Amino acid sequence: TLQSRPGVSWLNLESADELLRTVEATQKAFVEQMNLGEGIALNEALRENLFMLLVSIMNKIPILIVGKPGCSKSLAIEVLQSNLNGEVSANNFFKSMPAVEVFPFQCSPLSTPEGIQGAFDAARKYRVEGSKTIVCVLLDEVGLAEESPHLPLKVLHRELEHLGGLACVGISNWALDAAKMSRCVTLY
Repeated sequence: TLQSRPGVSWLNLESADELLRTVEATQKAFVEQMNLGEGIALNEALRENLFMLLVSIMNKIPILIVGKPGCSKSLAIEVLQSNLNGEVSANNFFKSMPAVEVFPFQCSPLSTPEGIQGAFDAARKYRVEGSKTIVCVLLDEVGLAEESPHLPLKVLHRELEHLGGLACVGISNWALDAAKMSRCVTLY
């Protein structure tokens, strides 16, 4: 049983409700360390987005956040970036974590494969081996690029499987096709 294993004895899987409370408490413990900025309320969507982005970026696991406009997708990456500044972070909790440098690419129905590939190439050039900075490619409104006649998201098949030390975040108002979504964590 889990209770007999010291490393996970705190994890109570007796009920789904208890597991949910543990996950929410863990999210809150991390997110409460962040400075959200003036006038920003921590609601459930922002809390979940921040936590999943933090875990995914720190572990360089590609993530796609899908949701309707106004559900804090872009806000979450802005808040995370402003808090994760490595040793110069305002909060002591984040000083031991790597800084995050975001390379944004605004997708649109006019996006090209070269444009998206260029974002990944620029991020790779910036990344310094041995650095305590995590370089992250942000594909904002990535769903809009699916409407492009140039099929720019084809480059994601290769990029998401061979990030080479980069983190990658996609933000979309709707789900992408299965070939892309199966290559990353998806948060709805």
